[in-house]
Amino acid sequence: MRRGRLNRSKHDAGEVAQDFVQYSLDDYARRRRGAQRWRDLQPAYAFALVTHAADWPRGNADTEVELAEHWEQSRGESRLRWEQVRGVIEDAWLALDRMPIAAVHVR
Repeated sequence: MRRGRLNRSKHDAGEVAQDFVQYSLDDYARRRRGAQRWRDLQPAYAFALVTHAADWPRGNADTEVELAEHWEQSRGESRLRWEQVRGVIEDAWLALDRMPIAAVHVR
């Protein structure tokens, strides 16, 4: 199953973060109350951005295993396992689906 993309329009702009970097910082500020560190979560935001741009499918067991393996290979210094970052990544995918295309960039 391919993940669906929402139509992006100017009407969406007021409802979502205008920049993925800002989304990441805001989401981190909300999540760090659970004692998560930036050095552990930042790779998850980067992973979400890369896998979203590559239009990875989601929603089936095969893809779940493949994404978990890809996370293990690309997580860098993050101490978090796939099970710990999966929700962060899924939330970031949803935010990216709604974000104006111009706001999805890497600094």
